[in-house]
Amino acid sequence: MNIPKRSAALMEADGFENAFDQGIPDHKLGDLKWYTPDNYTSAKLAKEKIQASVTEEVEHRRMFGLFTHKEAHQHFGFFRSNPLGSVENSDGKIRPINDLSHPKHDNKIMLVNLFVNKRDYATPWDDIKVVADSFRATAGPFELAIFDWEKAYRQIPTLMSQWPYPLVQDLLGDLYVDTQITFGGVAGCGSFGAPAHAWKRVMAHKFEVVRIFRWVDNNLFVKVPSSTTSIEEVVAQSVELGVATKKENVQISKTNKNILGSFGTAETQQYGYPAQNYKSGRINYQSS
Repeated sequence: MNIPKRSAALMEADGFENAFDQGIPDHKLGDLKWYTPDNYTSAKLAKEKIQASVTEEVEHRRMFGLFTHKEAHQHFGFFRSNPLGSVENSDGKIRPINDLSHPKHDNKIMLVNLFVNKRDYATPWDDIKVVADSFRATAGPFELAIFDWEKAYRQIPTLMSQWPYPLVQDLLGDLYVDTQITFGGVAGCGSFGAPAHAWKRVMAHKFEVVRIFRWVDNNLFVKVPSSTTSIEEVVAQSVELGVATKKENVQISKTNKNILGSFGTAETQQYGYPAQNYKSGRINYQSS
């Protein structure tokens, strides 16, 4: 028995049951009852979309609220929020960003991310070198499919002990308890990586594939044409494992009219790799 790997697997399973640590310790800021700085202008300019995003999170029970400052203090004691900013996703939706690195130049206020040791949250990603070396060493042709986790962080729960520190203050001044990984934390990618890597290992064990590569929430499935594995089966298995998805949004390319581009021969000779035929498709799914 491989004890280290078994222990690591059990720790990942414990995270699913009891949530994942973000590395934020219990702390206070002097005699302050709370610390709730104003949100950034980028959030204020997208006020309606930000509020709609918060409402959606509450509806799906990823956030809880709303609470007044007094109510939050009665429950948590000291608590803090962090300034909200915003970025626009490729689908046009606004993603709130919780700046856990605020404030940057105030010696009296210890910013949340400074409490976290980033070495504790290494990211087990397959970078370009890993992918390139694998294709160089393995004869083709291959069929490829990209499988995305939509709203990936928002599917991963965090420990209750972390909740008082990345509270969310909306643009109306109300407070919300955020129970999932937040965008903007040092631990985010590494913390998401534990369940995502476990998911990848389950998929690799379950299905007849050459390999699965992962970069954050994107997974590249590689199989030979003779493999009977279908992406429909992968999606079904993922749903069975509890990954929130809208199956009707899954898009699979089976013909030369690929939704990302045409099929053909990958021109890899310039990198010293043999030319291979790569059949590719893209699967998009998002949390319900």
